[in-house]
Amino acid sequence: MPQIVIVSTTPLLADGVAGALRGVEGWRVRFGHADDDADAWVMPTADDVTVRGAGGASAQLSAGVSASRLRAALAAVLEGLSVRELPWTLHDASTREPLTPREIEVFELLGKGLSNRDIGGVLGISAHTAKYHVAQILAKVGAATRAEAVREGLRQGWIGL
Repeated sequence: MPQIVIVSTTPLLADGVAGALRGVEGWRVRFGHADDDADAWVMPTADDVTVRGAGGASAQLSAGVSASRLRAALAAVLEGLSVRELPWTLHDASTREPLTPREIEVFELLGKGLSNRDIGGVLGISAHTAKYHVAQILAKVGAATRAEAVREGLRQGWIGL
């Protein structure tokens, strides 16, 4: 039975996480400290929720994460997988426009090395439309090249491999 420790200096945040994890069969959830013996530690703050597994896997989630997403991320960490919540906007939203859901799809394909024609084929759009989306992504990410955009997308966790 996995041992899960909730670590928070704010009782309200800790209680919220405990409520989200309550009722999951097979998990033993308790409050504690980061150095307590456990299979995973859940550390909520006002800005985000970090989940750290004993095997080195981790998850980084937004503070407003739903209970079901938190449970799914914790289950993944317990299985040794690291998780980053897929952002629907860039982190620096004050100075940059958010990526649209379609741009995120294009960004993922861009990260796989697909050409505009191939991106269009996968998504059922024209190569010209794919080229437009790629240009929008470059502008929003602040990159001069496709490779630079992909590097930044991978580094920030906006896209996966």
